[in-house]
Amino acid sequence: MEQLFELRPRKDLLDPTFEGYKLSLDSLPVYKHEVPVAVEHLKPNEEQFSFQHVKTFGLHNHLIDDPWSDEVAFFISKDLQIFKINLHSLVSQSPEFKSVWQLPRHLESRDGWFNASLSFAGPELAVVTDGGGVLHIVDTGVRTPANSHLWQAKFSSEDLGNSEPFKITHSMLNTTESNQSETLSVLALKVESIDKVESQIALSVFGCSEKETPFINCLEWVQYEHVDGHWSFKQLKRLAIPHGLDYASILSPGKALCLIAREPLGIIFDSKKNVAAPLENNETMQDKTETKVAYTWTESPEEVTVWMTFDKQTSKHDLVVKIESQTLKVVYKQQTYLDGELAHPISVGSSTWTLLDGKLEFILSKVDKSLSWNHLIQSDLRGRKVLDAETAADYESAINMTMKETQAEGGGRPPVFSSEQLEECDDMPMDESCVFRFDGETNKFTHKAILSGQLLFFTQSAPGLAPAFCLRHDVDGLIWQPMGDELEQSWGCLHTAALQALGYIQASKEQRKFTVAPPNMTYAALCDAFSHVYIYRQSNCTSTGVEMVHRPTGRRVGNIARQQVLNIDSSEECLGALATNSFLLLLTSSSLFSIRVNSD
Repeated sequence: MEQLFELRPRKDLLDPTFEGYKLSLDSLPVYKHEVPVAVEHLKPNEEQFSFQHVKTFGLHNHLIDDPWSDEVAFFISKDLQIFKINLHSLVSQSPEFKSVWQLPRHLESRDGWFNASLSFAGPELAVVTDGGGVLHIVDTGVRTPANSHLWQAKFSSEDLGNSEPFKITHSMLNTTESNQSETLSVLALKVESIDKVESQIALSVFGCSEKETPFINCLEWVQYEHVDGHWSFKQLKRLAIPHGLDYASILSPGKALCLIAREPLGIIFDSKKNVAAPLENNETMQDKTETKVAYTWTESPEEVTVWMTFDKQTSKHDLVVKIESQTLKVVYKQQTYLDGELAHPISVGSSTWTLLDGKLEFILSKVDKSLSWNHLIQSDLRGRKVLDAETAADYESAINMTMKETQAEGGGRPPVFSSEQLEECDDMPMDESCVFRFDGETNKFTHKAILSGQLLFFTQSAPGLAPAFCLRHDVDGLIWQPMGDELEQSWGCLHTAALQALGYIQASKEQRKFTVAPPNMTYAALCDAFSHVYIYRQSNCTSTGVEMVHRPTGRRVGNIARQQVLNIDSSEECLGALATNSFLLLLTSSSLFSIRVNSD
C-alpha cells in the first residue's frame, strides 16, 4: 500500500495580496533567424488516431535545453541532424547554428514514427532516438558554445524499440561509489495497441479492453551499464498507464521514478524477474493425495491437446499465454496458473490456443511424433490425462472449484470490472491525477499524493535533479521539485517557487500550446500554436517591475506585475519554446525567434 503524502505549499512563497497584471505596451527586442535546415515535424498517420497519439505528437517541444549549460540549446532537423545553438549569438546578425551529429537512417520511410527526441543524461553524455525504435548513447564532450567537438555514438540499441516508435522523456547517468561502472537510466514513452504489448500479467487488471482502450501508454525504464569502456544492456521494466501519462522522471540516484498519471497503472514486465504471482508451492507437491486437478490433457500421434477452465466472462485480455518450444505458461490476470517445462519439444509455429466461454484450449504440435508423453509439465502433478475431449468435460467442475479457491487464497489487487458491468451510480470519475513514487527494487508504488490542481507544465531543474512541475493552486501556479532518494527524510516534493495567477490565466488560453518559465522564475510565457505569445512578469522581476499608485486614494501598489503580448511575424506553427533568464526562444519549421525579455 502506498504511503500517502501531501503537497504542502510554503506560505512564504505565496502572495495573497497580489492584485494582478498591468498590460504594458513597451516593445521587446525580437530577433528572427532562419534555421539552416527545416525543423523535424512529423504528424500522426491514419492508424494513430487516439488521444495519446495526438498528445505525443502535438505537444512535442522541438527546442531542447541543456541542464549542464545555459549558453546553448538544440533542435533536430528534418534530415535528422542535431544542431547546437549559441544563445549569445542570437542578438547579432550572424547566429551560430552548428551541426554536431547526424542520426543514422535505417529506413527511408518514417510513416508512423514519432518525432526524434534528445535528452542529456550527464555533462558529456546524451541519449537520442530517431523516433522509430533505435536508441543511441552519444558522447557529446563538454557542451559549450566554444567547444567544436563533434558527437560520437558509443552504443546503439533496439532493446526499447522492437521497431515500435517511442519518445525519450528523461534520462540520468549515475556512477557507482567505487567509480568502477556507470549506469544510464532512460525513460521512453510508447503508445501501443493493447494486442501488441508484451506483458507478464493480463492488461485487464488495469481495465483494458479493445472496445474502451484500443491503445495504451507504456512507459519503459531501461538501464545500460558502462564497464571497461563498453556499454551493454542491463535491465528493462515496463509500466502500463492506460489513461495517459502527464509526467515521468528518474529520481537520483536512479533507483526510483516519479510519475503523474491517473489510476489504475502498474508494472507489467521486468526483464530480470516475473511480475506475475508465482505458482503456490502446494500446487506442485509430490503427494498425489493432496494434488488438485488444474487442467486436463490428451495426446494423439501428431499433437497434444490441453484444456483449462476459467470464468465464462474471461476474455483474451485476462490471460497471458506464452508457448515456447520447451515451455508453456498461462497467467490469469496477475496469478500464474501454469508454468513449466514440457515433457518433449513442440513446434511453436503450428501450435495454437483458443478461448471460448471461459474454456482455454491448446493444440501443441509434436516435433517427434514417435514419442508418447507420460506427463505434460515436469514436476506438475495437477494435470489429468484423459482419452478425449468428452472425458475432459467431466473434470470441469473440479477445475472450476480449484480456480475459485486459488483466487480466494491468492489475494493481490481485486479484479477491475469493465464499465458494462457497472451501474451509472457506480461510475467513478477518471480525471483525478496523482503523484507517485515507483521503487525499482520492489517494483511497487511507495508514495502517492492526490493532485488538488491541474498540471500546468514542467521545467528543467539543476543538473542531476528530476525536472520540476507546475501545479495550479487556487489561481496561482506552484513549482514543485521531486526529491532525490539521497535525503534521509521521507520522500516528497518540495515547493520551490510560485507564479502569481498563472493557473487562472492559463485556463483562459484555449489556443495555448506551450507554457515555459526560466530557472529564476521571473516570468512565465504562454505560447499559442500560431502568432501570439503572452509574457507575465512576476513582481520580483527587478529589471521590469512597475510601481503603481491607486489614484483615488494615493496608495502605492507595489505588487502589480506586468503583462506583455507579442504578435510573432510568422504564419508557421510554433514547434518549440524555451525560456532562459534573459531570452525567450520560439521555434517554427524554418525560423528561430529570440525575444530579449530581461536585460539583467
